[in-house]
Amino acid sequence: MLVVGLTGGMGMGKTTIAHMFRRAGIPVFDADACVHVLQSPGGEAVPLIARLFPDVVEKGIINRSLLREKVRKTPKALYDLEQVIHPLVKKERQRFIRQMRRRHVSLCMLDIPLLYEVGIEKECSVVITVSAPPSLQRQRIMKRRSMTAAQAEKLIQRQMPDFERRRRANFTIFTGLSLWNSLRQVRKIITALRAEGERRYGTHRFV
Repeated sequence: MLVVGLTGGMGMGKTTIAHMFRRAGIPVFDADACVHVLQSPGGEAVPLIARLFPDVVEKGIINRSLLREKVRKTPKALYDLEQVIHPLVKKERQRFIRQMRRRHVSLCMLDIPLLYEVGIEKECSVVITVSAPPSLQRQRIMKRRSMTAAQAEKLIQRQMPDFERRRRANFTIFTGLSLWNSLRQVRKIITALRAEGERRYGTHRFV
């Protein structure tokens, strides 16, 4: 089974690209959605976060804005939170991959923003990164988060540089033009992945 990693910086259009792969019939593990579930009422992360930061959890519900503010202000808080979240996400990711193997799926995708930062590229057969012009990236972040240009730039600077992601990835999808242009790139990559699957596993196993 080909395990394809999908990554990209904030505001690059990765969510849209992941949706295109999903619509093409490729199962996608969404790390951000997984974190959201883990931190929702009844989620596995809630009691662990309550132990770390009692003031951000009330009656089993995490105050997400308060948690974001705490993490933003204190580097150690971010580190401590990651020590809770990353192992739980890893467990769910591995469960997803096992399910795909049991279903004899020939290709699945891991949609993970911090794929390189936490070393998950080692679990992938191929990595795709999503890129956009810096000005467009800033515009998207400002619109989505109601931020100033300076605030958006500060967020961007905290992430792995786009050129480094592109250097390390097997494929880059550029989202600076139209949705149709992005879809054409996705279809071209799917064709290449099918060819790679056939090369590795034989036509009879790759659909």
